[in-house]
Amino acid sequence: MIPSLDEVGSLASGEVRDTLKERCQAREFSRELWRAMGDAGLFGISVAEQVGGRGGGATELALSVRRFARDGCDMGLTLSWITHQALCIKSIERYGTDEQKSSYLPRLISGEWVGAAAVSEQRTGAHPAGISTTATLGADGYTLQGKKLYITDGTVADLLVVIAATGEEPGGKKELTAFLVETAGPGFHAAPMDLNFLSTSPHAEITFEGLKLDEAAVLGAPGEGHSQASRSAFARERSLVLSAFVGLFTAAADACARGYARRKGSFDLEGKEAASWIHHMSALRAYEPLATDLVSVAFDDPDRWRQSMDLLIYLGISYAKWAVWIGDLVVKQQIEPAFPLDIMLNDMKLVLVGEGIIYKEGRRRYIDPYDKGGER
Repeated sequence: MIPSLDEVGSLASGEVRDTLKERCQAREFSRELWRAMGDAGLFGISVAEQVGGRGGGATELALSVRRFARDGCDMGLTLSWITHQALCIKSIERYGTDEQKSSYLPRLISGEWVGAAAVSEQRTGAHPAGISTTATLGADGYTLQGKKLYITDGTVADLLVVIAATGEEPGGKKELTAFLVETAGPGFHAAPMDLNFLSTSPHAEITFEGLKLDEAAVLGAPGEGHSQASRSAFARERSLVLSAFVGLFTAAADACARGYARRKGSFDLEGKEAASWIHHMSALRAYEPLATDLVSVAFDDPDRWRQSMDLLIYLGISYAKWAVWIGDLVVKQQIEPAFPLDIMLNDMKLVLVGEGIIYKEGRRRYIDPYDKGGER
């Protein structure tokens, strides 16, 4: 059965929230909590029953992620769940061989293993044209060589979906292939990267030094790593992050309102301040169905994802403005950013990182066409 939202909320408000302060201070990823999430069925929500999942859909997953972020106030652990689910589990379910599914999905769904993806590289991010990590095919299989940066859960992952260049297509375009890489083997090294936020979700610089892979490690079709595993996976991930932030924003707004009322004895906003609060809270309510719709498109019809880019741009930039507003409100109204509000405000930096990525796409669409004297 699919876990109910109340069951998701109970785990988040209990074990997750109760240990959040200590885990943030220790900058700790909790394997114990991860296994509890697996036992509760969280990692199988959107996975078909025939491969060991709970048989739910994208909407159930989006609502569960939102509830988990709202009640747990832990965007780091929520991001780890999203990465595990969207970039690793779903990629294997959709493109893996029967052997890959039977070997990896049970361990990932149960929480025994942590799954992640290694795509981003220095100066290019996840853009396919800039990927320099290579997988060279020889008589004894592939040899993986290169470096990946800002990999979510890179220091704790047991299995990675890695995108590497395996050749060159006609016209000089890189041929990219996805691989399933177990991190316990030789030739793999992960070094922690301190982001100063998302303390419960470790990020890493990953180096592959002559790591050996047999041909059975290829995920999907050779040469289709970007169109199959990478592009569609990041659509799933980014849409789920938008859904999670609705939950985190809701929790942060509630904490601010309660902090304000404690300081002043009542929640007595008036005039422009009241109008601003109403505007931002009504916008947050409006984000909920939009974010859920994006998740459904990303999971169920990835070919339509780029048709939803305008909505992604709108939400991404709106979220960044919302995060700045709540931060300014805390300062202006002298609200004590006590736990867990302090952690939530810090983790909202992820919104600003995402805004930078989305801004580039928005500029390409709505500014660059007019860059040459208004000519289109």
